[in-house]
Amino acid sequence: MTAIIKEYRHHLFPWLRTLLLAVTGGTLFAWIQIPLPWVLGPMVMILLWSKTLRIPLRWPAGWRNAGLIAIGYTLGTSFTRETMWDMVGHLPLMLAITMITIGCGAGIAWLVSRWTGLDYRTTLTANVPGGLSQMVTLGEEIRGIDITVVTLFQVTRLLLVVFIVPFLIKLLPEENATGIVPETAGHATTLTEGFLFGSTALVAAWAAWKLKFPTAFLIGPVLAIAFLQVLGFAAPPLPPLLIHMGQMFMGAHLGLMIRPEQLTQRRRVPLLALLTACVLIVITFGISCLFTLWTPSSLTTSFLSLAPGGMAEMGVVAQDIGADLAMVTGFQMFRVFFILIFVPPFLRWIFKRSSAR
Repeated sequence: MTAIIKEYRHHLFPWLRTLLLAVTGGTLFAWIQIPLPWVLGPMVMILLWSKTLRIPLRWPAGWRNAGLIAIGYTLGTSFTRETMWDMVGHLPLMLAITMITIGCGAGIAWLVSRWTGLDYRTTLTANVPGGLSQMVTLGEEIRGIDITVVTLFQVTRLLLVVFIVPFLIKLLPEENATGIVPETAGHATTLTEGFLFGSTALVAAWAAWKLKFPTAFLIGPVLAIAFLQVLGFAAPPLPPLLIHMGQMFMGAHLGLMIRPEQLTQRRRVPLLALLTACVLIVITFGISCLFTLWTPSSLTTSFLSLAPGGMAEMGVVAQDIGADLAMVTGFQMFRVFFILIFVPPFLRWIFKRSSAR
């Protein structure tokens, strides 16, 4: 009996505390009409708890993955045959902008290395705007990289983008509602349809995980549902409750990503992480302004498409404000795949040459 009580205290109680904080934060932010309430609310509430009370919290990876599947399903419903061909036409522009973004990150990494004395391999891995888990994993695989610095920079940029972008978007000209995820018209969604499409998303997430796709539980459902949409099968929209739950699960995960004890290990690194993230956001905003001159996209859609955050986070913001969800998802997905396929081998090649010298 005592062992069961200890097990509850060790696992269940921290999880219940985290869930209660997430629900409270999301409800509070929604009530006071903060942008992206079901992501920012749980994240802020959990961060404040972690930095003040230091009472343990827990959020299993499975809950975060469930949230990503729900978000991926919603992103996939934004794709149609027309939007797919539109994205194919933007491939050269996607490649050029991705290369510019990586180049800016490399330049910032060089400056940080000069100012702090940190090894350039560490600062470069820390400032490449790829997927968080993938860049941290890459840092763990390469000898000589300070993984604490890499994690702090990557997490700080992601959280800063999630915090700043929704508020900045509110200052931009309002988006036309053409990008909102279309609801199925003509007939009501049946339980059979919901079960079939939901099962497809789950199987796709599992298959992407088995195939070791980056952010598998997000990209698997996006690709599967988008494929069905392109074939002409209209996926039913998720109920608002499931959408909010998916966002809340992701917000709780983000809130637990930065640990307060990491901020005291190096005095200048947290400040530089904030500054470099801000610089990269400003650069991408400038590129977004130019992007509107080359394409008919609005500034809001352009900025969300190019912002150095995660595909799930920017997709949620795009859905919340009614931006062109297909374009935002397409650009973010292209950058993630390009960085994760080509950047790690390139970095390993550079680091080998520098070690040989």
